Amino acid sequence: MRKDFLGLIAVVAAFVVGGTILMQSKILPEERAQDFRTLENISLQSQIQVIQEPTASDNTYIYAINKVARESWEIAKQDARVQAILDGSNGKALTIAAVQPSAFVSPDGKVTHSGLGQVIITANWQAVDGKQYASAKSFSSLDGRQGQSRQQIWNVAVDIDRDKVISIQGEQERVMTETLRANVVYGGMNIYMPDAAVAKAGSSVRWVNESNVPHNVVGTYKTEAGEEKIDSGFFRANEDWEHTFSEKGTFDYHCTIHSEEGMKGRLVIS
Repeated sequence: MRKDFLGLIAVVAAFVVGGTILMQSKILPEERAQDFRTLENISLQSQIQVIQEPTASDNTYIYAINKVARESWEIAKQDARVQAILDGSNGKALTIAAVQPSAFVSPDGKVTHSGLGQVIITANWQAVDGKQYASAKSFSSLDGRQGQSRQQIWNVAVDIDRDKVISIQGEQERVMTETLRANVVYGGMNIYMPDAAVAKAGSSVRWVNESNVPHNVVGTYKTEAGEEKIDSGFFRANEDWEHTFSEKGTFDYHCTIHSEEGMKGRLVIS
């Protein structure tokens, strides 16, 4: 009995000593886990690639979040169904965003990603008093008129490994209708209206959030004196944000969390 008791004490003592050594050396799984830093040990590769910028004759903006995501678009654009969407959106403002797959980089530089890609195609078009609104008009000429903005979104799933589009899901068309006011831009469900307008130098323009999700106004105000970076911060439903534009120039802006859905706009300061 005494020998068994002494043996038990020896076993317990061995566990205590071993555990103490492990804790002091910090090689316990819990110790190593608390030292793990996701952003230090695995980083998200983000190299935005602008594939096409809008022009006066073709209001299409195409970008990819990284090189692998760009492959998704290169595959998708060969699909007949995608081509039909693009042909049917002629004359509208198109935003094409290759947003998947995400690419992760380990500390040794190895890049990993899934084989599933995603491309978001967004078509936006606006009308004032029932007529297509395609170029910037002065706020004073828009005051009191009926504005309407429409948006159609398609989500394209791509199998990169098999080099093919596996599905296309179209979302319900979004429609926003407002009575336009001087120096006011309305923010709807991922839509700015009017998306282009002309304001006089020295005037203040106000952005009003009419949706139930937060938006912001981020962009570059370009004048003869130089460039100014503008960031409104987020404003929520029924909130607004205002900025005064003192010099002639242009202000191209977007909502940072809805840019893939084409939520962007332009002010011309005259």
